[in-house]
Amino acid sequence: MGAAEGQGGLENFVVFLDENHCHNPHLVKTLTEAGVAFELHQNHFSAGTPDTDWLPVVGRKRWCLLTADARIRYNELERSAVLENGLRMFYFSRNNLAGVEMAKALEKALPRMQKLFAETQPPFAASITKSGEVNPRHL
Repeated sequence: MGAAEGQGGLENFVVFLDENHCHNPHLVKTLTEAGVAFELHQNHFSAGTPDTDWLPVVGRKRWCLLTADARIRYNELERSAVLENGLRMFYFSRNNLAGVEMAKALEKALPRMQKLFAETQPPFAASITKSGEVNPRHL
């Protein structure tokens, strides 16, 4: 289903930076300079809020989750929250990237992320490589 069928166009593309990334000034700068709307975990949830509490909210608001926590796909409660709430999840395939490296990867990945957002029925997950490639992954 594409944008014409209700997926929403890019005007609805909002990136949610999870608790581990909402303090990364390089990611915030990249999104700001690209003109991409974003929300920060800290502006909606307390530190330490369980993933199973905030994942449904992100899904209901139709924001795109940006995380490095690929384990969400394997933790049964978190995976259920992703599936049941139609999350669009993008995660860095390597959790050991420096903030500047994540920002460079994100900058390259944004056009593909936006394309997946516009053209792919949620829920879905996609990894972002260090080089900025975006690869859809099985939930």
